[in-house]
Amino acid sequence: MKLRNAAYISLFSLLIAGVSCKENTNTDSIISIEKPAFNKEGELTLIKASGQVIRTIDIEVADTAYEQEVDLKNRDRLKSHQGVLFLYPQEELRGYYMTDIRFPLDLIHINAENVIVSFSENTMPLDDKTFLPSQVPSQLVLKINGGLSEEWVIEVGDRVEWKFL
Repeated sequence: MKLRNAAYISLFSLLIAGVSCKENTNTDSIISIEKPAFNKEGELTLIKASGQVIRTIDIEVADTAYEQEVDLKNRDRLKSHQGVLFLYPQEELRGYYMTDIRFPLDLIHINAENVIVSFSENTMPLDDKTFLPSQVPSQLVLKINGGLSEEWVIEVGDRVEWKFL
C-alpha cells in the first residue's frame, strides 16, 4: 500500500512539473511598452543676446523628480520644434548620463536669469559611462534633438523666455 501511494505521489509530481515547464504560447500576456506622446505644456523662445528671435519651440516641462527621471526614455526622438525643459528650485552644477536615451540630444544649461551658460552637444545615445556636466551652475536645462544648437547658432550668452499654456 505504501509503495502504491509513493508511486501515485511520484506520478503526480511529474505531471505537475511537466505542466509548469510548458512553454507559454499565449501572446496576450506579452507586455509592450508604449512610447509616450509629446505633451505640449508650454512654449519657449530662444533669443540672441542682440534681441533677435532664434526660434520658438513647444516644450514639455519636467519639474518633479519622477518626470526628470523618466525624461525621454522609451522615445525614439523629438520633432525639431519640440524640447523638454527641466526646472530646478535653485542654481547648481548639473550633470547627466544618457542611459536609456535612444537618440542624440543637445543639453542647454540656463541660469536663473534665463541666460544660456553652457552646452553639451550631440550627446551619445545609450551611454551610461560618460558624465555630461554643466560648466557653470544652472537652474534650467533644455533638451532638444542633437545638432539643433549648432544649426540654430545658439551660443552662450543667448537667452530664453518661456511660458506655460
